[in-house]
Amino acid sequence: MPPKELSPWWRGKLGFQVGFFPGECVELISGKVPESLINSLPKPVPKKRGKLSTFLRSVVKARPRRSEQPEPAKEGVFGCDLGEHLLRSGRDVPQVLQSCTEFIEQHGVVRGIYRLSGVMSKIQRLRHEFDSEQVPELSVRDIHSVSSVCKMYFRELPNPLVTEQLYDTFSDAAHAATEEERLLRMKDAIQQLPAPHYRTLEYLMRHLASLAGSCSVTNMDAKNLAIVWAPNLLRSQQSQSACVSGGAACLEVQTQAAVVEFLIGNTDVILPLYSALSGARIPVLLNVNEHREPNSSQS
Repeated sequence: MPPKELSPWWRGKLGFQVGFFPGECVELISGKVPESLINSLPKPVPKKRGKLSTFLRSVVKARPRRSEQPEPAKEGVFGCDLGEHLLRSGRDVPQVLQSCTEFIEQHGVVRGIYRLSGVMSKIQRLRHEFDSEQVPELSVRDIHSVSSVCKMYFRELPNPLVTEQLYDTFSDAAHAATEEERLLRMKDAIQQLPAPHYRTLEYLMRHLASLAGSCSVTNMDAKNLAIVWAPNLLRSQQSQSACVSGGAACLEVQTQAAVVEFLIGNTDVILPLYSALSGARIPVLLNVNEHREPNSSQS
């Protein structure tokens, strides 16, 4: 204990003096307390939660649980299943496809069409207007934004235009040994497509074949068009896996381009089931799954 003159004494409450407590007056008793006495001591009562904690717990309990049922199909245009969208809109082909391709054929026969990207803000504006099922006012100044939004529509289809289920069928057809065999197998593969996919594919391929005929101006022949369009039109189920190697991905890109280039170059031969009406170029409705030929009045 320090000397008294070094002890900091001061007067506390009720007149008690506060200072150093003599160490010789202290005895450790931790090992001498009977266990019965320890057990008889009252247990500490947990502090009640505050109002905020109680409120948060009630909110969590009241929050509705996520339904185990699948979410309803997305309504709109972009990201919606092609068949469901056409059924709901009552159209033969998507409005975004018809509007964009007709505008491009009138004003977009320019160098690098479908290869050069548009301005993202303008692409998003067009997408929003189409998604609201409006027909936006297209501008020649934004021709590459128009072509970009058209590709975006097909890129965001849940099931691509050339469906995942038929990817191997189209791939095998494109790599057949002879030209004659490729034509026969490609025709058979196309006729297995659902009717909405077939109608839309026919419409798009005729448009791309028309553009390929102007390659002296656009510098976009069938091969170049196929390279920029193929990833938006078909993909394999394996390509969605993160474990796909670089070599396999490169091979798939080549296969995709080969399929689309063959379709563009042979549109009139392998897509003869639908005829184009004058003016609007809207394909005639036909259920290709029934393999019926169009009647003479539609020719």
